[in-house]
Order: sequence, then structure tokens, then C-alpha cells
Amino acid sequence: MKNLNIKTNIHPNVSKPEDLTYFIALQESKRAGAPEHSPQKWNQRAEVWEKKRQRQPTGNERVDSTINYLEHRGLLQENYSIVDIGCGPGQFAAAFAKKVRRVVGLDFSEKMVAHGMELLQREGLTNATLHTCDFQTLDIEKEGYKEAFDIVFSSLTPAIQGMNGLMKSMDMSRKWCCNITHLSRKNHLSEQVIQEVFSRKPTRQWTGRRFYSLFNVLFLLGYNPETSYETHHQEVWISPDDEYVEFVMEHALPPGDATPENAVKILSWLQTQANEDGLVLEVSDTGYGRILWDVRNKTERPDYRIDPSEE
Repeated sequence: MKNLNIKTNIHPNVSKPEDLTYFIALQESKRAGAPEHSPQKWNQRAEVWEKKRQRQPTGNERVDSTINYLEHRGLLQENYSIVDIGCGPGQFAAAFAKKVRRVVGLDFSEKMVAHGMELLQREGLTNATLHTCDFQTLDIEKEGYKEAFDIVFSSLTPAIQGMNGLMKSMDMSRKWCCNITHLSRKNHLSEQVIQEVFSRKPTRQWTGRRFYSLFNVLFLLGYNPETSYETHHQEVWISPDDEYVEFVMEHALPPGDATPENAVKILSWLQTQANEDGLVLEVSDTGYGRILWDVRNKTERPDYRIDPSEE
């Protein structure tokens, strides 16, 4: 675990850094073999997601469950403003815009934003707008985003991983923050590729580490994070093309094995699984963890470390 100079490198509002060191390091660490996060990669992913959406255009279970959860908590007020950090193709932004006064979406993938703006236009939602920007370098004071939103929302995004991103997102909120992250994911098609094409045992893609570290960081900072959990089962027909092969290699193979030769092997195998329409069924089961906290409600936490003299 790397040694973090927490007082100077994290945020001036982070107190009792000695209690936070472990969880901050966990929050900022990157798992071995994790996919690269760049605008180029997410632009590629945007096209894959758009093709999936076109084949399954009716609803989104994860979006619907989030809307129901926030409504049940009484947080989707008509006069509220919401920002979605890492908004992707705008599905959450569109759903929020039907409930609140103003929605802003931020994403560093211009293709994600373009697809999202098309969605907003199709649904006639004029109270939402999406912007292409890198959240890590975004100047929230210059943009007028400091304490500008009633809810700061983020879901499955690398944008706020790490303390600087987390604290910046909290600085944008005047009331609530809500973050959703993976706990587990099982893509049965990708696993079948790994087993049958490469004779390997699939590895776990998600372990819940981000959720675990974020909850503890927030609690030790003095907030009262509320947790909830859900699982989703999804079946989607995909096209066995180069874009999907890229997706499989990014998520299921070590970086060094993402070679043109292996891409050919994967594509050939996928094509043998296609139905008469040339499509392959992708089945996935995913677990999500949701954390909700009120930035106005903060207390002083004690030092929880055990004093040997008290044992």
C-alpha cells in the first residue's frame, strides 16, 4: 500500500487522516488488469451500448429502480437540480429530467454525450443538458457548479474514484450525494468465451472494493452513508462484430492477451454461436451497491484504532 500524504494531497476538509489511510489507499488503488479509462475507450463503448439500446429500446431496469428508490426517499422534488457525473448516454439524466427542474450531465466521452443528447431530443426534454468534460480537471467554481445541485449523482463511473474526485463531487452538492457501483458481475457469454476458446477459468471482474472503501471513507469523515443493494438479470442479443470482440478482450482477458490473433479466435467462436439472424444471446447477472449521504449532516468520529494498553 502506497504511503499517502493525506493532509496535503487529498483535501483540506479531510480530518483524522491516520484513521483514513487504509480506506483512502483502497479507494485510490487500481485493480490488476483493470480496463483503461480514456475518452477513446469510452467512445468505442458508446457505440456498443447504442447498438444494444436499439435492440432493447424499452426501459432500463437499473434506471427505473434508482428513480423508485430516490422517489421513495422523497428526493426527487420538482424544484430540485441534479448533476449526473459520468452520465454516459444520458439514460439517468433523461429519467431525472422528467421529475425535477434542472439536470446537468457530465462525461468525457463525446460520443456518449452525443447519444445522450439525441435521447433527450427524442423525448422532448428541454430541462436537461449534457456536457463533454474531464471531471478530474473540471473547475467547478469557474463553471458555477459549487454547491449548485440538490443531488450529485454518479453511477458506475471512474470519474469520482479517488479522494480528489470524491471531494469535488461533494463540493458540488448543497444537500445529497448518491453513488452506485458494481458489487459483482457475471457475463455468461464472456465466461464461455474464456472457457471454450482459451481453456481458462474466468476471473472475477468486480469484488465490491469501491463500495467497501467508499462507505468507510464517508463514515470516517463523519457522514452517515445509507446503503442499499440490488441485482439485475439481463438478456440482450448482440452482434458478433469487432466492437463486441473488443469489449470481451477488455473485460475478460489480461491486457497482454488482447492481441489481433486472439481477436480472430473470439470472433470466429462468436460467429459459430449466432442464430439465423446473425445474433448471439448475451446473458449477465450483476450486483450493485448504492450509497446515499447528506453532505449537510456531518459529525466528529473518534479514533477507532485499538490502544494496546486498553486490551
